[in-house]
Amino acid sequence: MTDLTKRICSGVVLISLLFCIAYVTVVYDESIAWYSSLAISAIILWEYSRFIKNKAIRLLFLSGFVLIWLLPLTLGGVNAYGWFVFYITIISCLVWLLISLWIFIFDKPHLHNLWIFLLGYLTLIPAFVSMLWIMITIGSGAFILMIVISVSIADSSAYFVGKKFGKTKLLPNISPGKTREGLLGAIVITPISLAVYALLMDYPIIGFLLFGLILTPIALIGDVFFSLIKRSKNQKDTSHLIPGHGGFIDLLDGSIAVLPFFMLLVIYPIDLGFENLGSLINKYFWTYFM
Repeated sequence: MTDLTKRICSGVVLISLLFCIAYVTVVYDESIAWYSSLAISAIILWEYSRFIKNKAIRLLFLSGFVLIWLLPLTLGGVNAYGWFVFYITIISCLVWLLISLWIFIFDKPHLHNLWIFLLGYLTLIPAFVSMLWIMITIGSGAFILMIVISVSIADSSAYFVGKKFGKTKLLPNISPGKTREGLLGAIVITPISLAVYALLMDYPIIGFLLFGLILTPIALIGDVFFSLIKRSKNQKDTSHLIPGHGGFIDLLDGSIAVLPFFMLLVIYPIDLGFENLGSLINKYFWTYFM
């Protein structure tokens, strides 16, 4: 079986599993989505911690995440935790923008161990707390599933278009397999795919088009960033749990980057009462998308 066949089969199995989790959560027990999300988060943490070879520093890294999980108990309520999530979301989006600038300006396939340690906190913690807050405010894991599927469409379209038409390397040192043609194909195909879904489900398509346009480059940065870390440690995959993909980080790297931006553009304009924080955001990302 070729790697491509393994990727496709694993992807189908995982997407089907996510649909089953979403269905069982809605029909039977909402806590199933929570437990599933926590289990996947734990696996991602374990995979990332493998980049840290020193056992003492690895334990320190994991301890920080334990404190984050306990933080809601110490802040005195959901509202206080909500403001913590808001600030960390803003910081995370800024961090991802800085990461993207660094990647495209320097294209250097190496990160110092200290940066790997710090960026683990600055990328994974916001993704986890964003995921939990989306589930708290919306009451289901449907949006998480939608983000994962949308990122999968972006990744797959970039891969196949790049294979067929790719000629110009996008980042030859960090991720030589990425091409400008593949990125352009993903920017075109992803919004159209989401718009077709919206049309079939009788949803207004504007929000889905904008979501697809913004999601695609962000997912690319997430993919490239974790490729950079793997190259810094001379590793091809984060683990071997998923045939053809590697680990859960390899599969969800784009979603990890997209989650805080989804919080900022879709959830917060209404959730925190910022109706005047850009009427365009409210109009196209809340009214139409929701």
